[in-house]
Amino acid sequence: MHHSIAFLIAFMLLFSPNALTAKNKKKRNADIEGIGERDINKGSWNLYSPEREMELGERLARDVERSSRLLYDPVVTAYIRQLADRMARHSDLRMPLQVRVIDSDEINAFALPGGHFFINTGLILETQNEAELASVIAHEIAHVAARHATKQITRAQLWNWVSFPLIFVGGPVGLGLQQGLMLAVPLTFLKFSRNFEREADLLGQQYHYAAGYDPAAFLDFFERMKQKERKQHGGIAKAFSTHPMTKERIVAAEHTIEADLPPRDEYVVTTSRHDEIRAHLRDRLFLRVHRDEKSGPVLRKRGVPQTSPLPGEKRLPF
Repeated sequence: MHHSIAFLIAFMLLFSPNALTAKNKKKRNADIEGIGERDINKGSWNLYSPEREMELGERLARDVERSSRLLYDPVVTAYIRQLADRMARHSDLRMPLQVRVIDSDEINAFALPGGHFFINTGLILETQNEAELASVIAHEIAHVAARHATKQITRAQLWNWVSFPLIFVGGPVGLGLQQGLMLAVPLTFLKFSRNFEREADLLGQQYHYAAGYDPAAFLDFFERMKQKERKQHGGIAKAFSTHPMTKERIVAAEHTIEADLPPRDEYVVTTSRHDEIRAHLRDRLFLRVHRDEKSGPVLRKRGVPQTSPLPGEKRLPF
């Protein structure tokens, strides 16, 4: 009897908000003119206050910094911060945005709770224009603005509470449930539910459009990455491990462009700054490879994330 009540509560708490997300939230968030003034999180379950979420994000960001090679290049970081700030000004984000660039060839970008955004140099180089780069940043800002990470942690924690009697279930079933519950919270920081990804697509496209960029760039980039993924047989899987671009999401994004974003006479597609930054990164990559070939292997102590400065480069504090 107690198990039945627990499962009923779990269903009401965990699945009812999802049902609202698919229908009512889209209707409430459809007003593009209200961006920045509307409350996209109204009525959502979240055990984390904004202040607690920012504290959590700060701890997680430090972990990422310890395990990554941050790029200390003032030219690149200034450009990415400027672009991210532009997207944030045209969003519903109510937390300060903190941007870091990771020196990595992997095509990836992710946002942590509390407004911590990380982007790899590999992704910057892969974008063909600024509108594509802005679309990726807009999508990640949408995850932070909608507080998806802490909402998923909330649902996992609520599930832990209401399913507590299950720890007394014996055998393989009980063991599997316990292991699943223990793994639930860590996996929620980067990998979101399908509904949260759909909402981030919608919000991200709105922010991207509001900032003046060509909305088709979002689809162009992810469709090109999907084709490249198929050709390379998993060579760039990192870009889709946390945000898989399914056919359903592509169709929904196309519908958003056609039905919800009024056409404009002109859009921003790219800037000379984007081309300069990509050329700068390619030159930097060439210099680093040339330097490493001349000096031999470069060893880095475990737990010390750093990118050795190139000649004439200064490190900037974050």
